[in-house]
Amino acid sequence: MKCWNCGNEVSGGRFCGSCGADQEQNPQGAPSGGGRSGNEIILTIFAALCGVVYGAQAVRGLWAIVTNFFGFFFYFWALISLIISVLTVALNLFMCVVLIGIATKRTRENSDSLLILLTLGGAGSAAVALARMVLSILFRYGFSGPSGSFAAFLAALAGAAVSVLGVFAILRFVLGEFPLAGKSTAELQWELKATLDSFGRSASAAAENARAERDARAAERQQYAQQQPPYGGQQPYGQPQDQPAPPPMGYAAYRLKADRSLVAYILLSFITCGIYSWYFIYALARDVNTVCAGDGRSTAGLIKLILLSIITCGFYNIYWYYSLGNRLAANAPRYGLNFQENGTTVLLWMLVGSLACGIGSFIAWHIIIKNTNSLCGAYNYQHGI
Repeated sequence: MKCWNCGNEVSGGRFCGSCGADQEQNPQGAPSGGGRSGNEIILTIFAALCGVVYGAQAVRGLWAIVTNFFGFFFYFWALISLIISVLTVALNLFMCVVLIGIATKRTRENSDSLLILLTLGGAGSAAVALARMVLSILFRYGFSGPSGSFAAFLAALAGAAVSVLGVFAILRFVLGEFPLAGKSTAELQWELKATLDSFGRSASAAAENARAERDARAAERQQYAQQQPPYGGQQPYGQPQDQPAPPPMGYAAYRLKADRSLVAYILLSFITCGIYSWYFIYALARDVNTVCAGDGRSTAGLIKLILLSIITCGFYNIYWYYSLGNRLAANAPRYGLNFQENGTTVLLWMLVGSLACGIGSFIAWHIIIKNTNSLCGAYNYQHGI
């Protein structure tokens, strides 16, 4: 006879030797071999709701990081707060993925490993919240501060407890299972590895499908481009009809913006709650790459800047300013210009000048905007646009 809970063979007796389930208390007539009862929908709904809450918290945390990122002044607490915020977002995403996995992919074979992953994620989330509270008390605000409060720690602890204990209670008292019962550490480790491998295979399959779809779209675009005449159907002057000349390297069919203003950047970023700063970085990096095309360098755009800065805890952000300042200074002679300020000047204002109430970062931005405007103006003049 097979156990109704785990599906393993039961060699006589009332209780299963593998999971400890009482064979005389088969809940809701669950079929032997791990069949699922109608009460499974309760676990599905509960796990899905908790997963949505954690997902929303992750999005909210990521939004807070991004909207405050470009106002980041380089001092100790800001760096610590950024690291903790990134860890919090990562753990919330982890909890969301595990809970959605419980809601959609749970079986009797991976149930225990999913519960272990959920417990680890909940413990990590509470530990990070505790660290934020302690560091906030020691270095910044105390219990009531916005960056690390006692209430925030209690909320993280309560969320983890509700998720973990709720799933455990449903498994034990609604579905009649015995989570983690009768299994050795080696068995649990094997099940945990198998579950992680299955998640990895699912992610790899999704990535492979996305890559195949992207390659197919690229092939379609290339085929379409080969069928279309360049420059709106007009052949360049002096070129054979079958061999159109490529446009000049870095050529833009539009006039580059050469009147950016630091004051406008600050005001519009404030009015739009930081959204304008995203567009500003995107447009500035795009124009710099156009003006400086052919120098063998590339200025990271908005998405790459945000992702690499988060991964490196803000250090790539510093490097971005430094390399941008150097690139502008290096390309100035191409347009008959000469800039006294370079990446080192920008970096010093960002780091040392930030000690004066953050004024140095605004001066660094002024240098970047001024030099970018000069290059864009010279570029527009040179190309007659």
